[in-house]
Amino acid sequence: MNDYAIVTPGPGCLLVAHPAIDDSNFARSVVLLLAHDDSEGTMGLVINRPVDADELESTVIAPWLDSAPPPGTVFSGGPVQPDGFVCLVEDESEPALVRSIDFMAQGPDPLRRHRMFRGYAGWAPGQLVDEAETGGWIIVPARTDDVFTTQPATLWSRVLERQGGAIAALARIPADPSLN
Repeated sequence: MNDYAIVTPGPGCLLVAHPAIDDSNFARSVVLLLAHDDSEGTMGLVINRPVDADELESTVIAPWLDSAPPPGTVFSGGPVQPDGFVCLVEDESEPALVRSIDFMAQGPDPLRRHRMFRGYAGWAPGQLVDEAETGGWIIVPARTDDVFTTQPATLWSRVLERQGGAIAALARIPADPSLN
């Protein structure tokens, strides 16, 4: 992998964008991997980009808008299928896990932590591994509280900081290096 990979990519790990990534879809993003297969590719959700839920009041997720925890009811999950939605809930039997659900088949449960995502991030077979090997992504273990953070704006730096060493130092690189 690269000098910063702590784990190999797989469901349940986080991809943390290296500060050098300037793609507007992924700059300073934290992506929770949902699926990774060498022959099928990779799917994940950007978990630190809340969007304005007002524009979603007439969509299929309207019943879920009031029951999601703060700070935002819907997150931009990524650039693929921006009109599609994914709902992650905390697993009732295993609180350290999250899982996706068929939210159209059931109503929101305000007692269960959940997050709604519009769109998702996807990579072709081999693409994510290539991007990680060239240093674009830091691959680290996820925590359930990462998915349900009440402070998504600081998640990127907090995940990097908790890794320690050289990875933690990346969190202190300013978004605009000219301000350094």
